[in-house]
Amino acid sequence: MTYRNGQFVRVINYYRKRYKAMEENGQSPYRFTALGAWAASRAPHVFHFFRSIHLDQYRSFVDLGSGDGLVACLAGLFTRSIGIEIDPELCREAHLAAAHLGMERQVEFICSDYLSQNLVSADCLYIYPDKPFYALEKMLADWKGTLLVYGPHFPPKHLTPIQHLECGNERIVLYRNFLT
Repeated sequence: MTYRNGQFVRVINYYRKRYKAMEENGQSPYRFTALGAWAASRAPHVFHFFRSIHLDQYRSFVDLGSGDGLVACLAGLFTRSIGIEIDPELCREAHLAAAHLGMERQVEFICSDYLSQNLVSADCLYIYPDKPFYALEKMLADWKGTLLVYGPHFPPKHLTPIQHLECGNERIVLYRNFLT
């Protein structure tokens, strides 16, 4: 087993235990934050997508609305990763996960609204949208990186898809070359 696959097993086991403990306490990996809904992603699917797109070829990855840090930690197995999350409790959970997994050097978390951040230095952005994200599209009009959009529900209005990937019932679409 490769190093990355072994680390993936550590990440997935950590989050499985976390979600099981939440369930035992009557909670679920889904809730509303100040700016929208957070729902946990399916780690095996996300890992598959990151391998398929060769995420390790990117300098930096930013997870917009990173929730409890699962996707940012998975991305940290491939490249430098930053998660931006508005909810302080979720951001705290993400920090704890990165520390527990020994990933503090690869993964960072910022407790903030991602629209207030300067995102143009990242060459790969990721979003699992719970509503249209037209303000983000406008903000990145001249950006030349790659945007990964998880799920089929809210495709961008002004961007052109360059690659569609599916894994089970999940999908991710890559967008580049934003239009002005």
